[in-house]
Amino acid sequence: MSWTAQHIVIKTKNKTLLDIDQITLPAQQITAIIGANGAGKSTLLKALRGLYHHISPQFQQQSVKKMTAQGKIAFVGQHEGFNTPLSLMEYVLLGRFPHLSWFAKPSAQDIENAKKILSDYEINHLSASPIQTLSGGEKQRAAVVRALMQDTALIALDEPCNHLDIRHQHTLMSDLKIRSQNNNLTAVIVLHDLNLAARYADFIVLLDHGKLVAAGVPEEVMTNETLSNAYRWEINTLHNGKHSIYFAA
Repeated sequence: MSWTAQHIVIKTKNKTLLDIDQITLPAQQITAIIGANGAGKSTLLKALRGLYHHISPQFQQQSVKKMTAQGKIAFVGQHEGFNTPLSLMEYVLLGRFPHLSWFAKPSAQDIENAKKILSDYEINHLSASPIQTLSGGEKQRAAVVRALMQDTALIALDEPCNHLDIRHQHTLMSDLKIRSQNNNLTAVIVLHDLNLAARYADFIVLLDHGKLVAAGVPEEVMTNETLSNAYRWEINTLHNGKHSIYFAA
C-alpha cells in the first residue's frame, strides 16, 4: 500500500519547479518532505494531492484526484483563511461537512470528538472565541484540528509547525505519529526543521531545485554529506543515544 505519482514535471515560463520521474511514499506512516527554500516541497505536495491536471497520483490503486474531490484527503496549508465569522468550535467542525448530507448539522458525537482533539491541542478553552481573535499559534493548531476532524486515512500538511513554539511543535508531531501507528493514518508533511523530520518521520523525501535527491528512512537519507550538498551549507550531526540532532556548522 502506497501513495504514488509518476512523471511529475511542473514548469513555469522561465523555470522548472519539479522534474521527478516517479515517487512512492509508504502508507500508514509519516513522510516528511525536506529541502532548502525553492526546492519544490509545496509544489510536490500539491502534485501528490492531484491538483495538477496532467498528474494522476494514486493511493492504494485509487485516484487521489477523486479522493480529494470527495473530501477523503485532509489538508493544512501554509496560509489558511480565518476571515470568517465563526467561533473556534464552528471552524473545526467544518471538517465534518464532507461526511454530512445537505443541510445536516454535526452530531453530538462530532462535537464531543472536537472537544477531545481541541483539548489535546490545548485550545478547548477557546471554543466559543471568534476564530479571528486567536493568536497565530492557536490558529495553526485550530487548522490541524479542523483537518483531523475530517477523519480521513490521508492527510497532507504544508509547514504545519509554523507559528508553533517548541512544545506545541512536538505535541503536533507526536500526535500525528501516534495516529499513524494506531489509526492507520498516512501523513505527508512539508517540514523545515530537520530535527522534527528525523525524530518523527518514518520516511524522508529530500528535494533540491525540483529534483529528487533521495527518498528513504531518515538514517539513510539524512547524512551530513547529502544534507550539506542539498542545503549548500555544512550540516553536522550530534548523536545523543536516542535521537540525532542536526545543526549548521
